[in-house]
Amino acid sequence: MKLQRLLILVIILLSLIPAWYINAWLQKVIRPRQSFGQFLLYMVASLVLVFAYTFLVVTIISWVFPRVKG
Repeated sequence: MKLQRLLILVIILLSLIPAWYINAWLQKVIRPRQSFGQFLLYMVASLVLVFAYTFLVVTIISWVFPRVKG
């Protein structure tokens, strides 16, 4: 049980690395500091990234550790 919790934590921490680079790429492409419209576009893109990435990480964790019925 403790190993399972540790592996989930490792999966979450490893998934932060690509998210960091995707966010840096979004900032470079959209340049949110130039105008308010670009800032709003960046905020929407970041929100979509958060929801999609959360869904992906939860899906991966549920594939690695399937539910035990009983």
